Amino acid sequence: MTAMIPFNSRVRLRAAVVLVLMLALGVTGVVRARLAYGYDQDVQKLNRFVQTSGDNTPAAKAFREGRDLIERENWPQAAEKFNSFVSEFPKDRDVDAALYWYAYALQKQGKKDQAAPPLLRLIKYFPNSSWRREAETMLVVLGRGEAVQQALERNNCEIKILALQSLFQANEDRAISFVGDVLKSTSTDCPGLKSAAVSLLGSQGGARAIPMLLEIARTQTDLKLRLTAIKRLGEQNGDTVAEELARLYDTDRTKEVRAQILRALAEMDSPKAETKLIELARGGDDLSMRLVAIRYLGEKNGSSSLDELIRLWDADKTPEIRTQILRALSERDDPRAHAKLLDVARNGETPELRIEAIRRLGDGGKSSLEDLLQLYTSETNVAIKQGLIRAFSETNDPRALKKLFDIARSADALDLRVTAIRRLAERNDEQTVEQLVSMYDAEPDVQVKAMLIRGFGDSNNKSAVRKLMAIARSDQSVDLRKLAVRQLGESKDPEALKFLEDLLR
Repeated sequence: MTAMIPFNSRVRLRAAVVLVLMLALGVTGVVRARLAYGYDQDVQKLNRFVQTSGDNTPAAKAFREGRDLIERENWPQAAEKFNSFVSEFPKDRDVDAALYWYAYALQKQGKKDQAAPPLLRLIKYFPNSSWRREAETMLVVLGRGEAVQQALERNNCEIKILALQSLFQANEDRAISFVGDVLKSTSTDCPGLKSAAVSLLGSQGGARAIPMLLEIARTQTDLKLRLTAIKRLGEQNGDTVAEELARLYDTDRTKEVRAQILRALAEMDSPKAETKLIELARGGDDLSMRLVAIRYLGEKNGSSSLDELIRLWDADKTPEIRTQILRALSERDDPRAHAKLLDVARNGETPELRIEAIRRLGDGGKSSLEDLLQLYTSETNVAIKQGLIRAFSETNDPRALKKLFDIARSADALDLRVTAIRRLAERNDEQTVEQLVSMYDAEPDVQVKAMLIRGFGDSNNKSAVRKLMAIARSDQSVDLRKLAVRQLGESKDPEALKFLEDLLR
């Protein structure tokens, strides 16, 4: 194998560990992890190897054919080709590579028992092969008992994580016991192993892992391990676990721990978990945690949590709480949540709350827009109307765009016209700019014209730039001409800069 390019096994092994850690965070299937982890990298190496060898011997030709089958992901024929290579060219320098790819193609087909023998043969007869480390890693992920045990005893934390994943698949008792030993260890040689062990315990250990996870959540000195254990407990969905997490919340003042418990309770399908969220939303001793609990209630689908949000709005006047409730209501696809938002938009106690409700309704689709259009017609408060204009500008509904132009052209209050023009200018699309240009030509009010000029200046649309040049060249108002020149001067448009140079000649 002297002709092969040296292979950086450590980099490839780290890539495998990344995927196993992803598995520990919720994706199952130890075999699928190893099958997927290095495919692109492996094929790149295989291509470099084939290109470097440059031989035209029958063996090289057969190996290239196998490479092509791997690239096409034709696993059955690739396995057959590399198996034939090993049989027909047993003394070829590339037999170890062929053994690896033969096993690789077999495991891609889910034939893990058939994939192990060629890997073991590679390790036994080619101890110095650059594919040996990969073969050992593949055996670990395939769950071969002897390889797993050796990996657990090896002083290599990356391979230990892979081995622990496999051990959970093969022998849950031994895996849980190993996790206990890892957590008791004072060694600092492998800082990532403990975190991976707790995560694997939660994702692979099932109900049997709950007592250990609870103990970690309560007593571990490493905050990261506590948070990982709490996250995994939240995936258990039982009332008993929810009660334990609720007790931990009450006794532990650590902000990170409390935030993670809230997240875990929110993700649980448990009445006890929802009850605790409601309790903390009502009267928790930490305002920031109350806000988080309210946000999570907004993400729930049950009617009890919606009832509580509405009751809490009526009972609690804290501005931060009310703002968060409006946000939570806006995330519920429920007619009652919509009705409450609309009621606040119409009759809220302060303009700030009304505007916030309007903003949240603006994200609610066509039915909400119809309500907002009607509210604009009946509303007399200019600040509220400006909030409605903002909501109209944040939707692409043609009715909202039409309303903005109606306001820009003919609203009674100048402030409302100016606000609508500013919002329209921010859209910066060709059709909107063209309508604003037409509006400028028909507009008698100088202040409105000045606002339109500023809108053209904020646009990078060619129609806007050319309108500014036309105004600067021949508008009847000297002040508006000066304003147009100033806007052109701030433009980076080449046509605008050339126009200004011509003015100086």
